[in-house]
Amino acid sequence: MHRTLLGILAAGLIAGGCGGGSHSSGTSGAAAAARTVDVEMHDIAYVPTTIAVHAGETVRFVFHNQGQAVHEAFLGDEAAQTEHEKHMQQGEGMGGMQGGEGNEIKVDPGKTGSLTHTFGPGEALLIGCHEPGHYAAGMKAAVTVS
Repeated sequence: MHRTLLGILAAGLIAGGCGGGSHSSGTSGAAAAARTVDVEMHDIAYVPTTIAVHAGETVRFVFHNQGQAVHEAFLGDEAAQTEHEKHMQQGEGMGGMQGGEGNEIKVDPGKTGSLTHTFGPGEALLIGCHEPGHYAAGMKAAVTVS
């Protein structure tokens, strides 16, 4: 009986630790998302290309990679996008699933990943993919804060 119980507990721990390709990070700390926005990642495009949020709102973005290539979602203003693009071109990419600020994620084809962010007033942010050539080809989505 004791061995059976240990076996069941071990199986539960293994199953719980082996989730699918989802990863969550963000700048909101422990805040729960007020809403979820699904974003499709196609080869060189996000759908939708514009997302409206409210100042103070915590949003969980769930990225669904429908394309054939690995895609990235990096949340930042235009200056941060430019800086991140430079680092990616120099091979100083994310070094894992998330970056130091918790505002980026890589998503393999057929997988999903998520980022959560609480939006401040006046923020002008973009979501950009900085895999080689993707951002320059227009793989970005505007996030408007009202």
